[in-house]
Amino acid sequence: MAHATVTVCVTEPPGRAVVDVVAAALEPFDMNGAAGAEGRWDHWQINGTARPSGGLLIRQGWENDPRVLRISQPPGGWLPGRCDGAPRGLLDFDTDRAAARRKLEMSWAEWDDIARHHPPARPIEEFLSRYDTDPAYSLDDARRDHRDQPLIQAFITARGLDAERIFFNEATDPVYRYGYDRNWYIRRLTAREIPTPELLTLDGTWTDYADFSTGMFDMAAHDRYYIAADEYLQNLPPDVHLVRVYIHC
Repeated sequence: MAHATVTVCVTEPPGRAVVDVVAAALEPFDMNGAAGAEGRWDHWQINGTARPSGGLLIRQGWENDPRVLRISQPPGGWLPGRCDGAPRGLLDFDTDRAAARRKLEMSWAEWDDIARHHPPARPIEEFLSRYDTDPAYSLDDARRDHRDQPLIQAFITARGLDAERIFFNEATDPVYRYGYDRNWYIRRLTAREIPTPELLTLDGTWTDYADFSTGMFDMAAHDRYYIAADEYLQNLPPDVHLVRVYIHC
């Protein structure tokens, strides 16, 4: 069983509550219903606080608008100006993106300071691809060869990681994460600030990174998904409601 958060995009027809419209949009993906094993959820609840930000940020001055949803009950109460969902026009994406960018710029500078003193390293994806095609090459071999590169060793030392216990995967590999282009690094990761890992679009299409993947070790599929989702949400009409929903499947 798994858990995920999906951003559901809906319009609010006159006389219908947004919660009911969200339920109707999710219904075709019910694993207990007609969708069966091809469904996306067996239980869901509106919950914007499943994300690290603690909910979507409302534009200043609109916090008490009746269209703002605060249905979930976060431990300790809501953070100021946060919610489970609201019309796109009432949401502030720029503040969260700017805060993320500042952190990413500092993180990049730390990485760049290490990388400038060592030869470029190969991403773990290359070692895993060999493991996938060479029966004599084990997963332990792939992880060891990736970890033993001078740049990776320097990164482990700088971060105070346990070299005997750390196992980088496709998502946590610093070579993949940082790459060697500062602007692309910041663009990729700021795109992850607003979208959730799954998206239900206004036309009823459910999408995630798998729809952008070309193979098992195609980590760039995550980047392609988040950039596409980020642009989609950014460009929605102001009256479209964005609601974060926590799903179990």
